[in-house]
Parts: sequence; structure tokens; C-alpha cells
Amino acid sequence: MFGLGTYQGRNRNSTNGCTVISPLVVSRHLNSPGSVSDDAIVHVIDKQCPPLLREIRRKLDLEGDALIIPSDVHDHLVDCKILHQEKFSGACGGNILDEEHIGEFLRLLQGGETGNASMKKTGAAFFFHEHVVSIVKVPLGQGRFAYDMVDSMPRLVDAYNGNKMMASRTRCYSIDAFAALMKWYACGKFSASNCSYIDRNDWQEMMADLDPRVFQAFVWTD
Repeated sequence: MFGLGTYQGRNRNSTNGCTVISPLVVSRHLNSPGSVSDDAIVHVIDKQCPPLLREIRRKLDLEGDALIIPSDVHDHLVDCKILHQEKFSGACGGNILDEEHIGEFLRLLQGGETGNASMKKTGAAFFFHEHVVSIVKVPLGQGRFAYDMVDSMPRLVDAYNGNKMMASRTRCYSIDAFAALMKWYACGKFSASNCSYIDRNDWQEMMADLDPRVFQAFVWTD
């Protein structure tokens, strides 16, 4: 896990901006020669996000620091040609603890199981528990890839100059390691009442909006 030196809300105008920050990081990643750099992520959080966030809230007639639906942000970024519709791989969602549901997301993120598609860079905005993180597939050379989770929310990160609260970038060197990270990330979000609900209730599609296990992901391919 790497600290990124800033975080969502450090610039007051980026508060509750994760729905904008995450697809912007994905866009930067897809348009970078290798992978999105840490400096580029910091620029997205502190500089690029705030004016777009104001613009989208104004467009949707939302006040203050209101949260925004991720699909509305994606539509706006496509209209602005920051994201390109032809690079959209698909959306998926469901129960984050279900192997089949999360497996569909992992397959999209890998960019295809065989052939040239699996050699392409991908990125995803991943929505879970009213927060959105970025997932980027990073080329390492010789057909190998890492998978990074970029989280704009501040967490305590062990930096060279002492522990600081900052956004984070967590790298996994295999898809299996990344799948384990996703489980760890999900379980860290569940409150005691969430766990009680999960223990008492099987997953039902019709109740997904009220279920603490529900996720949604938007995946893009270079």
C-alpha cells in the first residue's frame, strides 16, 4: 500500500467527489503510456475533480456536497469526451461476497480470458457502500499485469516522514491476490448491523438496493 500525499476533501471542493475522482483516474490510466502515475492521481483529486464536481452538481441541480449517482457522472464524462463510449467494456454488479457475481467483474477487469483482449489495460470505477474506488490493470511487461486499487478517502499510511492520513494505492501482483483484497475491502466496510442483516438474509435481487453486500462496477478498456 502506497500513500498518495493528498485525499478527497483536502481541497474543500473535492468533498464527496469519489464518483468523479474514480472515473477520472481510470481515464488517466487508459491514456497513459504505462499506468496512471501517483502525481496524476494527486492532480485528479486536488485540481481536476473540483471544477467538474461543481459542474455536474449544477447540471443535476444538486446542492452543497451532495452525493452523485455514478452512472450520471459517467454519462457526463462521456459527453465531455473524457471517457469514450467505444472503450466501455460493460457494467456489472450484485453480491460482493458471491463468487459468481464478483467473478464476472474480475473477468471484465482482466479484459478477456484469452487472446489480445487480455493484454490490454483496463480500469474500473467500483461503487460499494456509498463510496467509489478506482481499479486499474497495470502492465508490468512480458505479458504480466498488476491490479491496483486507488482509494481517494484518507487512511493512516506509513509514510517515510511518519504516519499520515492520505489517499492510498494498493497493488496486487495477481488476480487471485486482488480477489482477496476485494474480500478484505468489503468486510472492512460492514458494520455490526450489516453483519447481522447478512446472517439473517439470503441475497435477493429484488432487495439489492437495501442489501449491504450490493456493488456496481463500470469497466473500461484501452
